[in-house]
Amino acid sequence: MSKIYESQSEEVSTLFNTVVAGGYCIGCGVCASVQDSPINITLDKYGRFCASLDRSNDSKTSNPSVLAVCPFSGVSANEDQIGQELFSENCQHHKLIGYYLANYAGFVSEKNFRKHGSSGGMGTWIITELFSQGLIDAVIHVHGQKPSATDPMLFRFQVSDSIDKICAGAKSRYYPIEMSEVLDLVRKRPGRYAIVGVPCFIKAVRLLAKQDPIIGERIRFCIGLVCGHLKSTRFADMFAWQCGVQSGNLLSINFRKKIPNQDANRYGIEIVGNQDNQEVRITRSNHNFYGYLWGHGFFKYQACDYCDDVIAETADIVVGDAWLPQYVKDSDGTNVVVVRNPLIKALIESGISSGRLNLDHISADEVAKSQDAGLRHRRDGLAYRLHLKDKVGSWRPLKRIKVQFNHINLRQKKIYELRILMASQSHTAFDKALEVGNFDYFKSSMDTVIEKYNYLYKPLFLKSLILVLKKIIKSVFLR
Repeated sequence: MSKIYESQSEEVSTLFNTVVAGGYCIGCGVCASVQDSPINITLDKYGRFCASLDRSNDSKTSNPSVLAVCPFSGVSANEDQIGQELFSENCQHHKLIGYYLANYAGFVSEKNFRKHGSSGGMGTWIITELFSQGLIDAVIHVHGQKPSATDPMLFRFQVSDSIDKICAGAKSRYYPIEMSEVLDLVRKRPGRYAIVGVPCFIKAVRLLAKQDPIIGERIRFCIGLVCGHLKSTRFADMFAWQCGVQSGNLLSINFRKKIPNQDANRYGIEIVGNQDNQEVRITRSNHNFYGYLWGHGFFKYQACDYCDDVIAETADIVVGDAWLPQYVKDSDGTNVVVVRNPLIKALIESGISSGRLNLDHISADEVAKSQDAGLRHRRDGLAYRLHLKDKVGSWRPLKRIKVQFNHINLRQKKIYELRILMASQSHTAFDKALEVGNFDYFKSSMDTVIEKYNYLYKPLFLKSLILVLKKIIKSVFLR
């Protein structure tokens, strides 16, 4: 494979022979944004952004190195190292959430921030506050857009330089995006920026900022989002198809429409699309859709299974859902917030004092508990997934997590193996379903794996496993 890239720099060749070839490219676009980069970010057949080589550009990229800015290269600094440099002077460190100065759970009391947000409205409030206080000139975040023949994407990173534009970028978007275009815009347009993104994207921006003085000077704040994993475009297509909107006819999607008097994790999914030459708008509860469960990992990027950062450990502040018993019943939504930047902490404390924010102080352990499932998958699960890669001699990124295989039982190992299978099979099965024009093909293909997965959670299986373990222990002691 290296012969393909022999005319390119060693850094580019290594990137493609490891990260890209191994399926670890998250499509963030930072490698494509470096000066004279021969890399483009393109959408693959499964609806995932990925690095590709621009053969018309024979530049020898070495400054900055594409490996140094790639969040999955294994060459770049890890989250602990970046966090220590940025936050150790003012913050404490927690093994699961990284550095923290203050932690909160709650929501925005003023205006319609909470109403228009996916959760408590804190993400939009903090970037609006930074803008209103004159600390930034614009925000880089994801906006919805109307798809066209030349640009079929439903969402893209955009620059917002007004309160109205900032508020229009509210809501969670479970959709692939990339940053190369918007980072190029930052270089061309002087100003002070805040950027909002998932953990690996924020990490990539931090790495780029160390290599690129212009980016480092202009991006003043990084706002992180608690992340389960990134989805391909097919996640949106799957919901649309179940509403009778065929692939290519989806105009917009609201992944998190609040349903009054329901638990916060029971939200609506709203589809707008063309159906029989008419525009339709359909909303259903997420629980009424096939494939909504995040634990199944449909349309997940493989890179997400090799990321150990759930709480955006390199961001100045991170916001997510407060999946804690005392908050989850509130259908209006509640945020969990981790602050690492003293200036942002001052803004939040001022907001609490003035009654604009309704926030409780919570511990680092409570923050971790609110994301327990995701952290367990990215720590215990990752340790085992790394073992599986090493066992067959496959290249994989260097991680902070120690490789292990005896720290979990046989049932949990099988769960993690089936999650890998469900994620990979969802891409190919949906592609085939589109080819034959039948959603049931996708469903029947996935049901076989899901049945095996669900069986592992059944009480009968657990009882059988306990009996087997007891017999093994008994036989050991009787020797």
